[in-house]
Amino acid sequence: MRPFEYVRPTTVGEATDFLREHGDDALVVAGGTAAVVMMTLGVLRPDYVVDVGFIPELGPELDGSRSGGAGLRLGALTTVRSIERDPAIAGAYGLLADAASQVANVRVRNRATVGGSVCYGEPQTDLPPALIAMGASATIAASTGVRTVPLAGFFEGPYETVLQAGELLTEITVPLPEPGTFGCHAKFTVGSPENKPVANASVLVRTDEAGRCVEARIVMGAVGPVPVVAEAAAALLAGEVPDAKLIAEVAARAADATDPQDDLRGPVWYKRRIAAVLVERALSCALRKAGNGTR
Repeated sequence: MRPFEYVRPTTVGEATDFLREHGDDALVVAGGTAAVVMMTLGVLRPDYVVDVGFIPELGPELDGSRSGGAGLRLGALTTVRSIERDPAIAGAYGLLADAASQVANVRVRNRATVGGSVCYGEPQTDLPPALIAMGASATIAASTGVRTVPLAGFFEGPYETVLQAGELLTEITVPLPEPGTFGCHAKFTVGSPENKPVANASVLVRTDEAGRCVEARIVMGAVGPVPVVAEAAAALLAGEVPDAKLIAEVAARAADATDPQDDLRGPVWYKRRIAAVLVERALSCALRKAGNGTR
């Protein structure tokens, strides 16, 4: 590992001031589950490592998770494990808790943070598709002020986000789902379950008392340079009481929207087929929860 200078700010202002001055040469670290590995391999070679894990503003009560009528606010230091285990999140934001429970393994989930999961910009990860499906937004601080970006527009390419030099993600906000909203997350990996996904899918549906689909969102990960939002596929569900035939048609349309690449996890045709299967499973799961009235 290349030598670096370790910096430990204690306020958001201190962190953003330092990043403004050294942005291109600095690496922000929270849980470090990905960054430390990349540094060890020599892929990342920062002059400065900025450890934001000691900034109280980024990790408020309940390990950064606060749920209320206005929605869910997740401080950037909120661990994936706390999302998985928080009863308030599981009760009202079931899709997010479901996705969190499928991230890597429990050791990683205990250290990995929601801020790191988002800012890293890796296509093969589970939280961003779920957060996008739930309409989440990112709060970004800089020495010049604060801005909010919908998470659907946060990712620009593999390991590329809208974050500019001197900026720091401080919080993820998730709106409270409307009554009758249910979701599921499905993923497929090669080998151990802790391996990165070949593909994943987050599906959120809202149904009325007759079982008709009022709204649906489908977001897939690991099958494009950024999470893929399958709007045309989701639109097929509007006003329908989905049966097996329609679910399969929606899954096929969603797979058509993907843009995977050949790699060690499989060829393009295989990833599209896996994506279709996962959308079908996640959609069936969400509709089953809607029928049972359980998240």
